[in-house]
Amino acid sequence: MKVAVIGPAGFSGSHICRELLTRGHTVTGLSRSPAKLGAHPSYTPIPLDINTTSIASLVPAFTGFDALIDAYNGANEYKDYLEATRKILLAAKAARVGYIIKIGGSGSLELPDGLPYETGADSREWWLAYRRANADSETATVHMQERFGGEVADFVRAYRDARVAIRAGKASEEQRKLVKETEREVLEGEGWIPDLPVAARAGLMMFEGDKGFRWTFVSPPAVYIPGPSTGKYEVWVDRMPMAKEAKTVSSDGNRFEGRILGISAGGLAEAIVDEVEKQEKVGKHWSAVAEYEDDVAYPTLVTI
Repeated sequence: MKVAVIGPAGFSGSHICRELLTRGHTVTGLSRSPAKLGAHPSYTPIPLDINTTSIASLVPAFTGFDALIDAYNGANEYKDYLEATRKILLAAKAARVGYIIKIGGSGSLELPDGLPYETGADSREWWLAYRRANADSETATVHMQERFGGEVADFVRAYRDARVAIRAGKASEEQRKLVKETEREVLEGEGWIPDLPVAARAGLMMFEGDKGFRWTFVSPPAVYIPGPSTGKYEVWVDRMPMAKEAKTVSSDGNRFEGRILGISAGGLAEAIVDEVEKQEKVGKHWSAVAEYEDDVAYPTLVTI
């Protein structure tokens, strides 16, 4: 199959491209720096900036593909994300792409035991469990450090180290204060959730209920980290993947803590490429989970 991937050198896109090429598909990468993925006889990099390219110019760039995978993940800004999603969708429909696969975020998935229509992006309690689950994973922590760098990277590491020290009974007063203030901000602060998961949730509304084109919307689960595929995964439709029983006991009664499920980037790439080939979830919003290693520092990006 001929498949176009928007964001081929990014976290999701690089793993997806490698999986596609391994299975013998022909891949075209579209982004500002698609050559960063590497070289392969079946890979064509085409430099293209989604934010500055007109819809009219995107149409010919999207024409002739059996599937288009939108792994766009620009700046963490609500407006920019939605405008890019709108442009890509309109251009892909005009180009008559055979199948549009949009990668969103976990914030659009409905909570299994929340209020009707309540998603991850609505619940401070769930977001705190999300923050804790990722902090408790060395793999996720290193991934966040590589992705954001600078002060954010320093904070992510400090928060993880403080939580580890508290569990071991060796935390300093400064570490206890860091955890307390960080988690209080999630539960009570104004900027408790970034723009991107909320924007991705709004982006889902551009797809849901539309039978005028063939689409599927993939939301990675809460823990989405670097690593290889295990060869097995479980699909969840519309609902946030959560274990029925908690693996750990929450110190403050958080009903989601210890129940967060996840998947590696290699695992989700496998699920997405399976969908490219089988096309069993047309018109659906879904996620996938699998076993993963959370104590190994796998690289965020892969090459071909």
